[in-house]
Order: sequence, then C-alpha cells, then structure tokens
Amino acid sequence: MTADRWWQQAVFYQIYPQSFHDTNGDGIGDLPGITQRLDYLVDVLGVDAIWINPFYRSPMVDGGYDVTDHQDIDSRLGTIADFDHLLAAAHRRGLRVIIDYLPACTSDEHPWFIESRSARTAAKRDWYLWRDPAADGGPPNNWLAHWGGPAWTWHQPTGQYYLHTYLHRMPDLNWNNPEVRPAMFDVASYWLDRGVDGFRVDSAHIIGKDPQLRDNPPNTDGRLEFGRPHGDIDSQLHLHDRGAGDVHAIYRQFRAILDQYSATRERVSIGEIAVADPHAWASYYGTNLDEFHLPFNFRLVGVPWQTDAVREVIDMIEAVVPPARGRRGCSATTTNPGWPAGSARPAHAWQ
Repeated sequence: MTADRWWQQAVFYQIYPQSFHDTNGDGIGDLPGITQRLDYLVDVLGVDAIWINPFYRSPMVDGGYDVTDHQDIDSRLGTIADFDHLLAAAHRRGLRVIIDYLPACTSDEHPWFIESRSARTAAKRDWYLWRDPAADGGPPNNWLAHWGGPAWTWHQPTGQYYLHTYLHRMPDLNWNNPEVRPAMFDVASYWLDRGVDGFRVDSAHIIGKDPQLRDNPPNTDGRLEFGRPHGDIDSQLHLHDRGAGDVHAIYRQFRAILDQYSATRERVSIGEIAVADPHAWASYYGTNLDEFHLPFNFRLVGVPWQTDAVREVIDMIEAVVPPARGRRGCSATTTNPGWPAGSARPAHAWQ
C-alpha cells in the first residue's frame, strides 16, 4: 500500500469566474476576483484545490464553453498576466489549480471553423465533421443534439451538414483527423507549461465518434446517461456518437503528456464521463490505469439522500473500478453536472 496522492484526498472547489467575484464593477466576476478570495478558500473553507471553469476568449453563447482561442483569456475576465498571478498566488498557499480543457467542440467563431466552412477544399475542412445530406435531403444520420433536435446543421454555402453535439454555434471537432490531435494536445501543453496542476476534461467521451457515422439504436430499456431525464436525447443508446472510435487511444496519449509533466510535480486529469454502463465508465481509467486519474461519477446525481441509496451506488462503482497500487481507485463526484448559474459549487473526491 502506498501513500495517498494529493488528488485522492483533496477537496476541489469549482469556480465559475463570471459569478464568483467582480473586482472592476462591471457586474462580471473575473480572475483577479478569484485571487482576492484565495485566503477565504484556504483558511475558511479549507479546500485543497480549485477547478476554474472556462475563462478563454469566447462569444459566451454557452457561458465560455464555446471557445474562439484556447490560449488566451477573455478580456471580460482578465489577462494572461492576471492568470499567472492567480496561479502563483494559489501555489504560494499550497492550493492546486486545475482548469477546464475543452476537446469536444469550439465556437463557430473560432478561426479553425471559419476556415473549415469557407470551402469544401479548405485546409481545415476535415477538422470538423462535414457530411453530405441523406438520400431524402435530411441530416446524414439520426444523431441528436444534447439540448434537442438533430445534431446536424445545414450549411447552404458549401452544401453539407456539420455536426454539433451541443448548440449549433458549437461545431464538434473531428478527432479522427490526425491533425486535430497535436493541435489540441498543444493546448494542454501550453497551460501545463504555465503551471496548472491538471485538467477537468469537459465532455471527454464526446470526442469518440464512429468513423462510419452509423445511426444510434433506440433506447428500449430506459437507461439514462446522466442518471436523470434529459429529454429527446434519452430516446437513443449513444453507441456511435460518443465513446466510439479511437477514444481510449486518444486519452492514453493525453495521459502520457500529463505524466511527462508529473516528473517534476504531479498533475491530474478528471474526465467528465456520462455513460449508463458502469463498465464502459470504468474503462476510462484505462486498461493499465493510463487514461484518466478520476472520471466523474454521475450516478450519484439525483440519488435520494439516503444512506442505503448512496451506498448502493458506491458499491456498484467500487465493483467496476480497477485496483490501483494496492488500493481502490478513486472517482470524482459532483452535485452539478453542468456549469453553475450564479454561484460556485464544490466537487469532492472520494475513494
């Protein structure tokens, strides 16, 4: 049995910057506001790490999850210098800092997508998922967007549909394209070089797309991906639009990058994985524990606050979690599967 690693016992506190603390009176929380409250987080709340939701340059169609530049700060929230100051101040207090890493999609205003949509022959056309219409002129397959309707939007100028798991303003990146991987891995390295202690990987399994784009089968047994109803999207089993293709190979590569940086200070990866099958969920630890350190445990969302109900979920998860160095592995639990509206919310690590 080995000693606990820092993230196995750490209490993480989630901060949505826009609603946390405003330092310039514009009504929007900012990075300097987080810096000003670090003593409160450490001395009063006693947290060990903070997870900061997106602060990247964004049109804010989806609260900052629609990114136009992964390596810059939205001017409403601060500057790169503000971020570096925040990180240094947190580390002086022994506080770890993880940030959101957003591999699934970008804003439709991202330079990559602007080029991609410019022509079928554009150099970055295949950085996103474009397809011809079906025989009846409709979408290429039956995949659904997370918040309702088809996951495909027609683009009249080039005569094809593009895929978006979320809003139509947030086109999905095509991780089956070998050029996308190094570009997005460079994003991770950029922030690791700045000194972050790891990432919470947003919609981690969403990047796994079936290269053949096969239809999803119907959901006939009522299983729920997030542990609670989510509308039309619950009508399908999401076998081909997420968690498919080469997704585990991608996260082994991602983990290898973190492991290189961990040679000097241990970094952590926390995956937002929402799948109904617990064995599929546990697979994101990796066959050799070489993918995520901590996958989110969404099965605790919506569970009645009763000892037996919570124990049942924990026992089920413990049964599929792979053993690690003489201990059970850990998973992250959260009471809030999306970004918070109006307040920061805590997330806790358990083993």
